[in-house]
Formats: sequence, structure tokens, C-alpha cells
Amino acid sequence: MIIKKLTICNFRSYYGKKEFVFSNKLNLILGSNGDGKTTFFEALNWVLTPTEAAKQNKEADIKLESLISAKMLRNLPDGESDKVYVSIEITYETGKVTKNKIIERCFTVTKKAGRPEISNVCHDAFDCRGGRKDKKELLLRGVLESDAAFPAVIKKYHLFKGEDKLNIFDNKETLQNLLDLYSDVKDIVPFKQFAHYAQKMAEKAMGTNKARASRQSKDIEYVNKEIVRLTKELEKHEARFFSTKKEYDDAEAKLEGLKDDMASINKIRELQDKQKDWKREIGILQRRIDDEYGRMLLDSQWILMGFSSILEEYNRKMSSLLISKQNIEEDYKKKQEEEFDKAKTEKAKTELEKIAWKMNDVEKMKYMLRTHRCAICGTEAMEGSVTYDFIKQRIHDVIELLTPKPTDNQPELKKFYATENIEELKKMGEKLADEESKTHVDIEGIPKAIQDKFDQNLKWRNGILERNSLLEKTNKKIAQLNASSVSGVNLLEFANDIESVNRWYEQRESAGVEKNKLLQIIIPKIKEELQKKREEQKKLLKTAGNDSLYDVFMFFRNFCNAVERTEEATTEELLKRLSKNANVFLSQLNVDDFTGVIRIYMHFGNLTIDLEDRNGKVITNPNTSLLTTMHISILLAISELTKESQKAEYPLIFDAPTSSFDEGKDKSFYDCLNANIDKQCIVVTKSFLYKDDDSGEYRIDHEALKKLNCKKFRIRKLSDGFDKLDIATIDTQVTEIKED
Repeated sequence: MIIKKLTICNFRSYYGKKEFVFSNKLNLILGSNGDGKTTFFEALNWVLTPTEAAKQNKEADIKLESLISAKMLRNLPDGESDKVYVSIEITYETGKVTKNKIIERCFTVTKKAGRPEISNVCHDAFDCRGGRKDKKELLLRGVLESDAAFPAVIKKYHLFKGEDKLNIFDNKETLQNLLDLYSDVKDIVPFKQFAHYAQKMAEKAMGTNKARASRQSKDIEYVNKEIVRLTKELEKHEARFFSTKKEYDDAEAKLEGLKDDMASINKIRELQDKQKDWKREIGILQRRIDDEYGRMLLDSQWILMGFSSILEEYNRKMSSLLISKQNIEEDYKKKQEEEFDKAKTEKAKTELEKIAWKMNDVEKMKYMLRTHRCAICGTEAMEGSVTYDFIKQRIHDVIELLTPKPTDNQPELKKFYATENIEELKKMGEKLADEESKTHVDIEGIPKAIQDKFDQNLKWRNGILERNSLLEKTNKKIAQLNASSVSGVNLLEFANDIESVNRWYEQRESAGVEKNKLLQIIIPKIKEELQKKREEQKKLLKTAGNDSLYDVFMFFRNFCNAVERTEEATTEELLKRLSKNANVFLSQLNVDDFTGVIRIYMHFGNLTIDLEDRNGKVITNPNTSLLTTMHISILLAISELTKESQKAEYPLIFDAPTSSFDEGKDKSFYDCLNANIDKQCIVVTKSFLYKDDDSGEYRIDHEALKKLNCKKFRIRKLSDGFDKLDIATIDTQVTEIKED
């Protein structure tokens, strides 16, 4: 079967109709995280899985509402309908007839009151005529199963979601399914059932007949029980021997493989110890860095940088301004006092004029009192005389008139300035100067403290950069040591857990002792006892006349063993074919790298897959990319078996199968897949995309991609109108990449 075209319409992030036209070989669908890679895979799986098959395989019941494009539902007018569907156009052969079919799974969405209502759910197949659907509808299961377009049992080994799903043998049913599909072992089953039945009936007949032998029946019964007991005991110890031998061989193989790598492991451990020291030092330096410069403006008072000289100038000017104010106030006060004195003098003068006395008259009268004679008339005025008393009284009256009275007190002087703002501003400056001295802040030293802080932070940052550089260089050294592993194992695992190596030594020692004990003592002893009992059984049966029954019993026992050996041989032959084909693909997919040899075999009833070197040494811990390549090689081998047994080919479909590959390894892998594998492969991946440092967008590595001569598609979210918080803005765009 070849998938020619896939159409997705209104399915989750795929808004509207989007198409992929595939080639018959490699097809790459490139998309970064969130671009619709998983949705692409789920749409393809959805259309190829009938509802009945999903229920039988206990797959999750997908709710149809979850498949509706949120953007379609938002843009759909209320009361209107639209269709959600996925369809594929396929071509395949039935006998010698080439058929073209379209398989479509769909349902109708009607928007009512903002909510979706679902109807017309269908999953049909149609004949295809020139890319168009024929009107005649076909039975879907008939196309997928009867026509063998893509049977469910085949699909499970051709459709893989994620790298961790590539190891199909994690499922215990896989081997039986492969045997049923690709070998004749199912034809042996009826013979095996008959052989077990015949052996059981012969044993029963023999037991019934011997029970009739009266005298020897008890002896025969006892011997038979002993044979059964010893046989079970032998099987138990042999199983234990093989199990112990495997433990011993596994430990021996691991230790042998690491023998040439121990120096590298110890070197890796030494480098890892250095890395721990550097990481610890980086942590210390990161904690020391203090970039909270805004906080330091207040906490460390860096905001006062340059404030000291400003405060000094401010206080000087405030002092000068206050002196000027005081002088102005003093002059204003003096002027008011002069005006008051002048007014008082004028008033006294007016009063004196009323009594016709002047100040010089007072002096004259005082003179008359001293001389005891009137200066006007010359009359003698002795003390105690009427004239003397008169003059004395007049002097008293004049002085009283000229002396200010309480009512003549100086009025309150007005201030020139109504407020004391200048005084308050000066006090504020003095207070700041006083607080500066109390806090002991070296304001003049703040600029230097700031520069020292910047320099110290820079020094610590340079120390971090230096140690990060050492970490990066050491990582490269560790990677080089790991890549140079002689055994091909991941040395980092052992460097991180060296105790596991010590456990292997202990495992080898204890398993070796027990293995030798079982092989040399216990098992030989049981075999010897069992042989004696069988000889004794044969003698007793012959004596009792059961010789012919014993021969019949032994015939069916040998027949049963032969059938089981045939079944084992058939299984072994299939696994050898699978291993052979897988190794062909492994060599093609790992052209320049270490490949090893895949060996798939049964070990005590368990399917085992080993990767060995050319000398048969088991690679105990292959790296992840090698494991992934090995699993993909096995899947390609199964596809080849399908082609041989079913006379049909089927596409391999992968979702992110190389997510663990490092840069370069994944590109070389796809180069090999494209050049060497002649099979349709559809791979959804984010390989060949890189993140642009400037824009942060993912861009295509055209130089690497143009080396591949295959179909390439780019899926990505439309950027116009996209809101990362609104699912209804998601719309996946599909573009075919065509290299020049």
C-alpha cells in the first residue's frame, strides 16, 4: 500500500483544508514544538483505525468534540454547519489488480448558541477515479482487512508515535503475532495439541494397566512418582543453571567490555569532580554578585553622592540670607521706634504749649530753687516759703506732664517679614549636617564605593565566565572520551555509578560458584538417580506385562518432543531471518558509525535482542541513538518479511523517531534512509530546523535539506493573529519545500 495523498480539514490545529501529496519513498514533515506534528500523526492514525478496531485494542475513546478546530468553531456563524474530516488516497494491489481507494473519516459540526452539535458521523471507503470519489460506497473493513490495504495487525508494526515506541518487543504478544504472520508455526499447533493429548492418554493407560498388577503396582507407582519428582527437580536445577549461567555471562561480558574503557571511565570521573567544584564556585560567585543598585541608593545612601558640597553651600547661603533678614528687621524696628519717639515728643510739646512751659523753663525754675530767689522778679524764695513751694509745685507739674504715662507705652512693633521660612530652612540645613555627622557616612567616599562595587561585580562575573568556559571545555572532553569507547557503551553511566561495576564483579563471582556447583555436582547427581529409576521402571513394567504400553508411551513422548523441537526450530528460523534482514538495514543506516551485529533469539522462553561486535562480544550499554537505529532496522526487517509473506508493501510512519539524536547524527541518519531504503517512509520531525538567535524563530537548514532527494513539507502556526493564550487563534500552515 502506498499513501498518495492526505487531506486534513478543520481537525484540531489544521483549520480549513490542508493537503500532503506524498512520494513512494522518503517524506519529511518538518515542524517545531507546537506546530502540529503530533496532530498530523493522530489524524493519519484516526483515519486508518476503524472504531471497532480501536475498541478491541482498548485504545482511548477519542471524543469528537476534542477534534474540532477551535478557530473553525469561532468563525462559524451561529446556526451554520461545517465539516471535520481526514481522508487519504491510497493505492495497493490485490492479486494482480491495482486498486485506488479513498478512505474518509468525518462528522458534521453545527454551531448552536455558541456550542457545537455533532451529526453525520461516518467512516467510509470509496473507489477513486482520477482523484475523485466514486459514488459507490464500500465497506471500510473490507478495504482495510479483506483487501489487505492496511490490516490492523500489520499497522501496529508500521505506525509509531515517539522514539520510545520503536521497541515493539516490549509487548509480549509481538513475537506470537510475528510467528502467526510470517512463519508456519501455526500449522504445527494441531500436531502439538494431539501429541500432548496422546502422551497424556498413553501415560493414563499405562498407569491404569499397572494398577491392575496386584503384586508390583505399588512398586511401579512409587518409581513413577520418583521419576516425576526427579524430572521436575532436574528441570528446576537446569533452569536455574541456565539462569545462573546467563547472569555469569552477562556480568563477564560487561566486565570484558569495560576492561579497555576503565581508564576513560576514571578520567571522566576525575573531570566530573572538577566540574562539581567549578559549579560550586559558580554558585558562590553568583550569590556574591549584588546588582541591587537601586536599593543601595537608599540603604547605602548612595543618593547622597555629591550632597555634602551642596549642603555646605546651602547652609552658607541660608546664614547669609538670615543675616540680611535680621539687618532689615533691625532697620525696620529702629525706624518704628524713631517714629514713636517723634510722635511722643510732638505730643509733649503740644501739652507744654498748653501750659506755656518749655523744658528750658524747668531748668530755670530748678535754678531758682537752688539759689532761693525768683529769677523773674528777684524776690527771695526761701525754702518753706510760699514762693519756693509754688516754684517746686510747678516743676513737679511740668515733669509729670513730660513723663510718659502707662497709656503712653510703646506700641508692639511690626515685623518686616510675616513668616520665618528662612529660619526654618536654615534649621533644616543644620539638622541635615548634624545627622550626617551622626550617621558616620563617608559621603565623599561614595563615588569610590560605587566604582568598587561595579568592579567587584565585574570581577565575579568574569570568574563565572571563566568557570563556565572550563565547564564547556570539560564537557567536550567528556563527550570525546565517551565517544571513543572501545566497547561502544555509554561510559557516563558507569562514571556516574561506578558501584555498578563492583556489583558485576560480585555477580560474576557468586554466579560462577553456583553455576559450577550445579553443573558439576547437583545436576549430574540428579541425572544419575533419574537414569536408575527409569531402568528400574522399565524392569518393573516388563515384569508386569506393560512392556508394549511403555513402548507406546515412549513413542508419544518422543513424538511430543519432536513437535516441540520443530516449533522451536521454526521460531529460531524466523528470528534468524529477522536478524539477517535487520543487520542489512543497520549497516545501511549507520554508514560511518559503529553498527555492531543484531542477534534476536529465544533464551529460556524469553525473546532476547543483543547487539554484538564481530567477535560475539555483547554491547551491554549501547548509546540511545544506536539503540534507536537498531529498533528502526528491525522494523524495516519486519516490513521486508511482510513483503515476502503477504506479497504486499506498507509504509512506515514515524513521529519524532530521532529525538535523542545529536545535531548532525539525525541528518546523516535521514541521508542514509533516503539513499538506501527503497520503501515509503513518512517521518514527522523537527530535524533540519534551527532557532534564529535574532528573531527567536525556527528556520529551515536548507543547506542540509537540499542533500535529500525526497518530498519535504514545512508545517507551522500562522503568525498573523496568533495569541499564545487563545487556542482559537491556532492555524497550522502546510507548505511543500522545493529546493533549487
